[in-house]
Amino acid sequence: MSGKIEEEQNDALNCIVCKKLLQRPKVLPCLHSLCSRCLLSVLDSNKSKDKFHCPKCEETTIIPIGGVEGFQDNVYLNGILGVHNSHNSKGKVCDICSLRKKKNTATSKCLNCGDLLCQDCSTSHSATRQTINHKVVDLESVVKGTHDKAIRQLNRIPCASHPEETLVIFCYDCNFLVCHECQLSYHFSHHTVVVDDADIDQRQEIATSLQFLDSKLKHLNDIEEGINNTEATINEKEEHILADLENATEQLITQIQTEERDVTQKVKEHMEKQRQICRDHVIQVRSRKETIQESCEFSNEVAQSGKNDEVIYLEPIILHRLRNLENLPRLRDEITCQFPEVRLRNIFGNVETIRFFDFLPGSSNSVALLPQENSDVSGAPQVSQLLMVKKVNTFTNEDETCPKISSLACTEGFFLVGDNANRKIKKFSSTGKFLETLSRSKSYSISICDDTIICSDNFSVAFFSAGYSRKIAMDGTSSTYPTCVYENKNFAVADSSAHEVYIFDKAGDVISSIQLPRASRRTRQRNLSFICCNSKGEIIASDWGTNSVFLVGKNGKTLYEYHSKSESTRDWIPGGVCVDIHDNVFIADQQKGAITILSPKFKVILKHSTKKDYLERPMNIAFDSSGQILVAGKNGIVNIYSCKYL
Repeated sequence: MSGKIEEEQNDALNCIVCKKLLQRPKVLPCLHSLCSRCLLSVLDSNKSKDKFHCPKCEETTIIPIGGVEGFQDNVYLNGILGVHNSHNSKGKVCDICSLRKKKNTATSKCLNCGDLLCQDCSTSHSATRQTINHKVVDLESVVKGTHDKAIRQLNRIPCASHPEETLVIFCYDCNFLVCHECQLSYHFSHHTVVVDDADIDQRQEIATSLQFLDSKLKHLNDIEEGINNTEATINEKEEHILADLENATEQLITQIQTEERDVTQKVKEHMEKQRQICRDHVIQVRSRKETIQESCEFSNEVAQSGKNDEVIYLEPIILHRLRNLENLPRLRDEITCQFPEVRLRNIFGNVETIRFFDFLPGSSNSVALLPQENSDVSGAPQVSQLLMVKKVNTFTNEDETCPKISSLACTEGFFLVGDNANRKIKKFSSTGKFLETLSRSKSYSISICDDTIICSDNFSVAFFSAGYSRKIAMDGTSSTYPTCVYENKNFAVADSSAHEVYIFDKAGDVISSIQLPRASRRTRQRNLSFICCNSKGEIIASDWGTNSVFLVGKNGKTLYEYHSKSESTRDWIPGGVCVDIHDNVFIADQQKGAITILSPKFKVILKHSTKKDYLERPMNIAFDSSGQILVAGKNGIVNIYSCKYL
């Protein structure tokens, strides 16, 4: 064996626990080795007496009977360690002299018995019958590694039954190693041979297994290379996506700034026209005022200081002038100015809800740039798919029974759940973590705007925020009073019996109302169960009285109405309604176990089954501030979805 081979084995000679040169190495089933003492320490500190984890690869290992001694010695590494130790023989004492309690420095080594010998012992070593044929070499050549192969052969495995003997015989019948004593007793009639001369199949079996594993390693290397290539592609795609995103952002900023300049110029030009109207009117007023003042001053001076004959003589012309001034056309008392209004287009809604980019994992690998000038862009973006994000169970440790969600409301960072079964209003984080119970009361409908919450029951509507609360009794006879946030700053409350939607400010005062249209079927009465508001201030209502969802404008006229055929003999009963920032309408359909999505003009664009998402009887639905949709169903379960748009 050469020194190079030992250098290649250098890492294997270190214990995986203490990191030092192995001492009496034991090999684990995973083929990692550690010192006998380190293995004992590992087993002593292990909680389980039956198994432990390899300190290097964490593979579970069964502890054999006998503990440390039950593990096999790593006889291969013992041989390598023997070679390694022989390289450090310089300066050691003679093994024979040590038996006589003398400390003579060794100068040579016997390659047959492995003893280190001093000069005298080396000379006499070949003088006995037992050692006459032993080969003794100088220690300098041993240290250099000249005789590694011969020294490697000195390492023999001791026999478990006869510790003084080594396993130098291979028994073909039993297929294992034995010593001379075992051969003469238990294996006397067996086919045996000296192990160094044995033609064993084990090498071929190991080689066959290695050949199979080599192909597996090649496959794993190919996978690793593929993953590395994929990671490189990810980095490249990330760079391109971020570049596209930056480019799109710059286009947006440029477009907004350009439009800002254009609109600013239009505002200035319009306002300058209004100012010019004011200036022209001021000129007229000042001219009239100067004319009247001059005539009045002259007439007053004549009347006060003129002689009688002068007054009598000038009186006709003065009165004629004064009467003419009295009859001049009256100038306008005030100027009516036209002040422009700059609004965001309806596709964006309000500033707080503007979202320019959608992040859809696994969809496009680039950012869509803004449409170029003269490109055809019409209609609101349509929902093409609902993607399940998370499932939230609203049952808490404080609940006495399974929740029954009657209402759902969202705002920045959290959402509220009205649980009528446990008479609570619960607050959850946007990720579904229960935060607190806000109120211990039943609620039919909940809405939240900024820091103000509105909730209704069968008789009243309550407003509350930090340090403020107000309860308002409703005059109507409706069984329910559905609520929603109106135009991002107020609240809307529907009263079916009064055919009215009242607009409240956050203090609880009615500031306006919208008259609801009568049902198109004369035999039916309106019974609104859920309402929401789009970006134009129009009301979308889920009507159990007419089994429809309809949209009513601010003028009280029905703009669109949607009916769906029930799968049962009963009439279809629509559930909760909400809108996205593009005014697409989302309807919870508890009977069909689905979410129906309508365009702003009430055309069906998608129906998504919640049954496949393990949500039964969806009833309540709401959008949160990040554009995700929350759907509440049976047993207090809330599914959270993201929307994919065309």
